[in-house]
Amino acid sequence: MPDQEYLKDLTTDYDKINDNSLLWGAYRSNLYLGVRPRLPESLMAGLVWFNIDTYGGAGKMRHQCNQGDDLGKFGWVKYSPRYGGREVINDNEFKVNITSDFVKTDDGSWALNIKGKTLKKNVKTSLMFYVGLEGDGDLRYAAPFQENLNLVDDDIKLIGYSNDLGDFDVDITYGNKKQYAKSKKPLFKPELDPSKTRHLSLRVPTGNTWMAKDIFMTFLQENVKNIESEVESLMEIPPEQLYQMVNPSDFQGNLHLVQKTFKGDFEFSVIFNKEHNPNPITSKNIKSFVSQAFKKFDDRFIKNFQLSAPFNTLEYVDFAKEIVSQLLGGVSYFYGDQSVDRDAVVDDVGFTSAQLVGKQEEKYELFTSVPSRPFFPRGFYWDEGFHLIPILDYDSDLALDILKSWFSLIDDDGWIAREQILGDEARSKVPAEFVVQNPTIANPPTMMLVFTKMLELASEKKKQQLSGVKLDSQSPFTLKSEQLGDSHLENPDLLISYASKIYPELQKHYEWFRRTQRGESDNVDRECHNPAEIYRWKGRTSEHCLPSGIDDYPRCEADIAELNVDLISWMGVMTRAMRDISALLGKSEDSKKYSNRLEDIIVNMEEIHWSDENSSYCDVTLDDEDENIFECHIGYITVLPFATRLIPVDSKHLKPIIETLRDPEQLWSPYGIRSLSKQDPFFHTGEDYWRGHIWININYLIVEALYHYGSAEGVDPETKALAKEVYTELRKNIVTNVYRQYVETGYAWEQYHEETGEGRRTKHFLGWTSLVTTLMKMPETIP
Repeated sequence: MPDQEYLKDLTTDYDKINDNSLLWGAYRSNLYLGVRPRLPESLMAGLVWFNIDTYGGAGKMRHQCNQGDDLGKFGWVKYSPRYGGREVINDNEFKVNITSDFVKTDDGSWALNIKGKTLKKNVKTSLMFYVGLEGDGDLRYAAPFQENLNLVDDDIKLIGYSNDLGDFDVDITYGNKKQYAKSKKPLFKPELDPSKTRHLSLRVPTGNTWMAKDIFMTFLQENVKNIESEVESLMEIPPEQLYQMVNPSDFQGNLHLVQKTFKGDFEFSVIFNKEHNPNPITSKNIKSFVSQAFKKFDDRFIKNFQLSAPFNTLEYVDFAKEIVSQLLGGVSYFYGDQSVDRDAVVDDVGFTSAQLVGKQEEKYELFTSVPSRPFFPRGFYWDEGFHLIPILDYDSDLALDILKSWFSLIDDDGWIAREQILGDEARSKVPAEFVVQNPTIANPPTMMLVFTKMLELASEKKKQQLSGVKLDSQSPFTLKSEQLGDSHLENPDLLISYASKIYPELQKHYEWFRRTQRGESDNVDRECHNPAEIYRWKGRTSEHCLPSGIDDYPRCEADIAELNVDLISWMGVMTRAMRDISALLGKSEDSKKYSNRLEDIIVNMEEIHWSDENSSYCDVTLDDEDENIFECHIGYITVLPFATRLIPVDSKHLKPIIETLRDPEQLWSPYGIRSLSKQDPFFHTGEDYWRGHIWININYLIVEALYHYGSAEGVDPETKALAKEVYTELRKNIVTNVYRQYVETGYAWEQYHEETGEGRRTKHFLGWTSLVTTLMKMPETIP
């Protein structure tokens, strides 16, 4: 193993450079545009806008991403948390397209350049940009003392400091005077002049800056109320005057609101500079920073995303860039407390989630991507593993940083909450019945897929088998910010240091899974290779198995004797990853232990879960006579042993599973693999969530498995030929349909209709649907 002092110095250098690179970002992804650092109780900024041509625009104010907003499209078209990028928002209802360029420097400065292009001439748009500082420090308006200092025809400058950020200033530029709206009617009062930039400051408690839009709305409502008492009808006052923020005092607080009202196209900048920065960002050089950010993004994309036919065309390259950018644009920083019920017993056939009563626990930090900015703007445990696969392709160091953040949440027992609902802002987007978490409820450990893939990439990078990686090389490795993205792949010692630090937490988490999700071996009367390696999801209800991630997929009646084939598959994934990590670290005893457990899991999967009658792996339960019976619903659950590549290459079970996948009367559709067989009585019934339509995450696993079995030694020739054929067709079908829907609708979707291919349910779902970019990288055919 490498010298520990050397590893410590190497890791310290890396952490410093990496933390600086990732300090600032669009880490408030629940907002259309929000910026913050990866620091608790620090500076937060965001944009609010509305149309001010009519009286109804203010009531539809944009701030938090919302599926109900009439937007043609929104999202990052080029973006990396390390460099910045460009976000485009096409607001059909408000008749304006907003383009925001975000740039940053390694020394902690950043800037936004915000442009609006109206879809019709003379459209009036009012924007409010806010900056708030939470925790320690101070943030003040730096205007000279004068009357009406909060109504200006000039830049707005804020100056501030905090222990974490040091001294800094924020400039909100004025831009071209001609772009500001002027009222056609005489001003009812001078302070209602829409051509003025207006500033308001107030003090809000730490933890409340996220409510800036509501605070702004309150001030507008107060203004309307005051005017209403002075006129016979509010219609006498044009909306561009009526909805202007009026400052009731010159109070200096920690939250600053700046409102601008434009007529037609507009442009202004928000520039945050650290004090004594030798190369500050300015309104004159900001566009050069934008060009640099675009070049860095494109260079890294070209390096890491060599798309394979038939997707190696300009149209698909641009599509892939946008998908990757929107996934990265969902990377967020959260800080806050969570609600946990540590007392409820969930291992009860009559359990319902409504029985959970939470208590607020300590505050946590989490750096994570999110499934959907409008609908699921928080961390989801089983989603995140899939999110990290394309992120690993683009920036493996970033993926490992996110993994490290997730595993820092492991409690003393080894548990991580399946939904990370941290703080009031996150809770504001979650239905009450889903807020409370319980430390017996699990979720598929998909993040272990990332470890396995990372080790495969490291092996490829070095052009040698993993066992041949030189662990004692200690070759000189000078870390620079421009090298970030592949540092752990380029330097095996850095990867070993990372794995060494996280390994004890992974062990604890792994043992929590084995302990809490173990099935009842006493109720299995058939031969069982190892009773310790059978599993059942705890915390399911009569209608749903939320812990499994595939909520309404048909199951047997809830029973403590139930055994779940999808869970034993995930335990196989987890055990395989633990085996590989322990091998990397030279922990031979651990590696042998995990290898033996993996073998036990595979044997149990074959002996307990394989049904000859159904030619499938199935859940197991007991009938009324306490005899074991299979509960078989052909679909994602039954193919998971195949999708996770746990079936031995010489197994006779491979061929019937692939044949089922390719059968149009069961799982095959022109747009991907159905979640449930057409022949199942539950097909498209009830909520119809996981009962037929196509999900990209499981389809991705199936394509990966087809490639594995289509290229592995030991697979019989007929099965291998079938795997190759299905691989080529399925990969093409999935990507082509997601691309077609993206072009037609402007969005990636949560799921796709199995008959028409149309996007369904949540739109702007740039969680695991972004896996299409990884599919595009895979070979067109298997040699």
